[in-house]
Amino acid sequence: MSSQVISQSAFPPRTETHAGAKLIALASLIALIFYLVAFYVPHGTIAHAWGTLLVIVSSALMLGASLLLALTAIPRWLAGLFEALIILDILGTGFCAYFLETPAMIAVMAIAFIGWCLLLSRDTPRVNS
Repeated sequence: MSSQVISQSAFPPRTETHAGAKLIALASLIALIFYLVAFYVPHGTIAHAWGTLLVIVSSALMLGASLLLALTAIPRWLAGLFEALIILDILGTGFCAYFLETPAMIAVMAIAFIGWCLLLSRDTPRVNS
């Protein structure tokens, strides 16, 4: 009886990943690497700027949330929360990329937005809780 309770409360790993979550994870990984390099380049235009540090943190958070959506089965309310936070992160990172004058990262956030639209367009299996 206790094994039933344990198996119902644990979040099993997914057998398949979602293309939208993969696309968001790829875009956030590209943004994270780009801004980490840009932050530590000694004489770059956005080196050691607070905005760059903000985008590094937000890209890391987006990467973590998208990997959780892609690789694990999580409760429906948590998946909805992550989906809402990811779109806010995409918009905020794109806005920061505009002010940091990095058009390549605006394009990467556009790709992440396409991944977010793909993520919402398909009903993904989640744990009902």
